[in-house]
Amino acid sequence: MTTTEELLDLLGPLTEWLLSSSFEGTMECEEVVRAVAARYGHDVEVVFFADAALLTVGERTLAYAREPGVPPLDQVSERKKLLAAIGNGLAVDAAAARLAEIRAMPPRWSRPVQVAGLTAFTVGFGISVQATWQQVGISALTGLLVGLLVVGTAGRHRLVLISPFVASLLVSAIVVTLSERGLIDGGPIQLIVPALFYFIPGDAITAGALELAANRMTAGAARLIYSVAVLLVLAFGALVATVLLRVPPSALFDVPVPGNLGPALVWGGWVLFAAGVMFTFSMAPRDFGWALGLVLVTAAVTELATRSFGDPVGTFTGAVAMTVLALRLGRRPGTPPAYVLYLGAFYVLTPGSHGLRGLESWIGGDPVQGVTGVSDMVGLLTAIAVGMLVGAALVTRKRPAVTLPG
Repeated sequence: MTTTEELLDLLGPLTEWLLSSSFEGTMECEEVVRAVAARYGHDVEVVFFADAALLTVGERTLAYAREPGVPPLDQVSERKKLLAAIGNGLAVDAAAARLAEIRAMPPRWSRPVQVAGLTAFTVGFGISVQATWQQVGISALTGLLVGLLVVGTAGRHRLVLISPFVASLLVSAIVVTLSERGLIDGGPIQLIVPALFYFIPGDAITAGALELAANRMTAGAARLIYSVAVLLVLAFGALVATVLLRVPPSALFDVPVPGNLGPALVWGGWVLFAAGVMFTFSMAPRDFGWALGLVLVTAAVTELATRSFGDPVGTFTGAVAMTVLALRLGRRPGTPPAYVLYLGAFYVLTPGSHGLRGLESWIGGDPVQGVTGVSDMVGLLTAIAVGMLVGAALVTRKRPAVTLPG
């Protein structure tokens, strides 16, 4: 029988690590901890909030507080293998040692590769916003700038906190300057958003909506408040840029521009985007093909349903397809876990970008378009949350992403 102390040596670090990567949702984190404890013959009490967790094993209670974020995806893949080994009888001390090794894994990609990844991430997503060569060129420039900022501030907590504002200020200043000199077609907002997409908390927005839908009110409300705060910081950076450049806020306007890229290049943009996800979030190369496939399927399903029924239904349909495929594939041995599969595909649905475009339109003096953009974000995040719940229900009554094998 595993002792309480032995179990805590495993569950304590596991709880801490799950908390720091809890954009998968608090429900999944709790189920993982309970399932691991059950494998070693213990019932535990565990509660996750957005940035805190309580773990009770026997008469001991441990409390943790961590800032949630996106975990390195190669570590998530290794965690799946660890949970499978635990399910197949791995000793608790060996499991604790393996978990420590996973958490100590160095970054998979070098800093220059990470910068290149963020650039590809920006360009690939930018093509989906505006399928033009000017978008490709400006996204490459601003994506490189944001990549240098993100990689250069990594590990420096205070700089990381202000990097969204600094990125918004710099990117907005560059694009607005080009717009004022007549060097770009249309409005600057569609050219600003792709470079800031890395900072847009779409995962937190959707996780919050999903938790509220599942009656996890504290975690859900906290994530939504955090997400709105980040969007406001990004929008404020754009406003400060107009002040420093001495141009009116109306310089921030959103006018669609007809695309001049062919369908092959548009779909190639999603391939480039998926490669950016791999390099930005430390995905293992062996997982790339699976993740790319889900990105393309989600984009195709969403596009077809949107053309037929409009944005909300298209987004809902894409979320259902993404969740069903991710959960079914994630259960199979030898495939990436569901989170690795759907992270890139989730970005395809992009609820946060609508909110930022809406806020910047509002700042630019177009409250009608601003309200429309924010309301679109609310509708889309609801569609994603409900779609993910429906997708999970279609696969199985018990969430397979956190069910231990054996």
